[in-house]
Amino acid sequence: MQLDLINTPTAQCIEWRDELLETVYVDDAKWLRGKLDELDNSMGYVKTNGWLRNHIERYQLLAKISFMRPTVKANADRIAKRMNQAAAMDWLRSVVKRMHFCDKLITSLDGEELASWAEGKSHRFEIDLMEISLELGEEKAREFVCIELRELGYVFDGEDDPERIVGMAARMITPEWWIRLAKKQWTVVENILRECGEVHRKASPYVSYWSLNKFRKQRDDNRAFLESMEAVNDLDQSFTLAELSDKGVSNPVNRRNELMVRLRGCEELSDEMGHVAVFLTATCPSKYHPVHSSGQNNGKFLDAGCPSVRDANAYMVKTFAQFRSYCKRHGILFYGMRAVEPHHDGTPHWHLLLFINPDQRDAMVGAFTEYFMREDRDEKGAAEYRITIEDIDKSKGSAVGYIAKYIAKNVDGEYIDGDIETNKSGKEAAERITAWARRHRIRQFQFVGGVSVTVWRELRRLKIDNAPASCIDIYHAANRADWKQFMNLMGGPFAGRNQTLKTHYVENEENQYGEITKSIKGVQTLIDVVTTRLYEWTVQRKGSDLLKSGEAGSSWTRVNNCTDSQIRCDFEKPKPVKPQYSGVPEDRLRAFAAHALNPDVLPEVANGFSHRMPALQ
Repeated sequence: MQLDLINTPTAQCIEWRDELLETVYVDDAKWLRGKLDELDNSMGYVKTNGWLRNHIERYQLLAKISFMRPTVKANADRIAKRMNQAAAMDWLRSVVKRMHFCDKLITSLDGEELASWAEGKSHRFEIDLMEISLELGEEKAREFVCIELRELGYVFDGEDDPERIVGMAARMITPEWWIRLAKKQWTVVENILRECGEVHRKASPYVSYWSLNKFRKQRDDNRAFLESMEAVNDLDQSFTLAELSDKGVSNPVNRRNELMVRLRGCEELSDEMGHVAVFLTATCPSKYHPVHSSGQNNGKFLDAGCPSVRDANAYMVKTFAQFRSYCKRHGILFYGMRAVEPHHDGTPHWHLLLFINPDQRDAMVGAFTEYFMREDRDEKGAAEYRITIEDIDKSKGSAVGYIAKYIAKNVDGEYIDGDIETNKSGKEAAERITAWARRHRIRQFQFVGGVSVTVWRELRRLKIDNAPASCIDIYHAANRADWKQFMNLMGGPFAGRNQTLKTHYVENEENQYGEITKSIKGVQTLIDVVTTRLYEWTVQRKGSDLLKSGEAGSSWTRVNNCTDSQIRCDFEKPKPVKPQYSGVPEDRLRAFAAHALNPDVLPEVANGFSHRMPALQ
């Protein structure tokens, strides 16, 4: 009889357990009830309650991460097995903390819920800013803006500049700023899925299915927006933004072609100068890889604190900067291109095609190897897998032909039959790689040395009738896509800041937050300016009559150089018209922010915002 009393929970105990089980996922609650019954019979309800106290937090944490619960649970079990339960709980707590942004689950910030959340955050910030300004003064208001940014994890380097703080405040009272900030948190979700082993060739190569689906939806939404908007110039010519976007380097075909033209020019110039081509590949140390090539979890990755994709790329950027600094100090000159590509598990590695004087080739390769092997030099397989050096043999093919497959694979997959690393088609691999680069904000291609591609693009905007006499040879080289001659005329691959032509900027345009911004207007020599942006374009809803009705002032405008209906030039995609979620006119955002941070300047401005500030009525 005494044993039955010990094994049978009291009514108060059952009530306490029920309250705890209400805080966990329904399937976990069902399993826990069965486990508690089993333990009650084997060791009594008192000891069972102790077991529940020790284990309930794990299930409470798992209940806070939505659809990722099974994946995260499995990885927590792996960590507990490799290390211990305490380490697994520490990781699980970090996941829950990272998965929440402003007390909101990141995965729930989408669609209408995201729009509603952003409206509420901008509204609350606006009210708080005005109240602090009125009660405590402008200095405290500016301090409030900076504190808010720090708490959000937003990197802002203008805390000592009152004008920049005003501009930031003007952004923060708009829902759009909060929406963009929230979407950046999606990278956190991808990093956690990668930590859990959801990104590799046997699961989902390069990116998770979650990120891939997000990328596809965003791409389709962007395309629909571009097709719904049109640009109209002062000659009454109109084009949809989709048409104009397709003519620039945002079009993968144009992007690939431009990269190939520039590389071909570099190779032709290197042949002319007697330089040699070297193809180098650098891979991160093994601790940056979440899984092995087999798909099995990598213990070193966990021991290193689960570095993210951006952590890995930051290591590559830092190491390459050290390598370049060494070369500069020792007069080792090279030019070419670097491409960033993901391994199947999302970890970036770099390919570099560099052209160099043959007398400096060994010194450059030696420095490259030294710097990229410094970290974890003695780990197993480092000498074999971390660095690859290949000299381009012209008798077997061109340097450009060698790297062409890497460019195609990372842009649009054209001419690629299949991806050896993942067994995906060329186009599917390219889509996943693009999604990977967008999600982690990785710059895929960057030229080293050489001359300004912006000047090249600006000159190619001009028709022959508008060709500038002061730099006619450079214009013709750009117009016929002769990158070799263009580089020669611009000062050569090592011209640096001493190039013949430079981009011409003007600072006479205000953005929607009242800040003076620089915009490209053309190119310039030491004594002359060539204007390439000749006409003014107005962006409006497709088919609207804003220009004719006199309401064009509410559209977004920009100067551009296109001269007729057959646009042959690259086109800088205009900024979209800013949706008015908040109902606050754009031309008053700056005035409101300025007043909030300095009430003595424009005390009458606040009246226009009373509909957004019920607390001040």
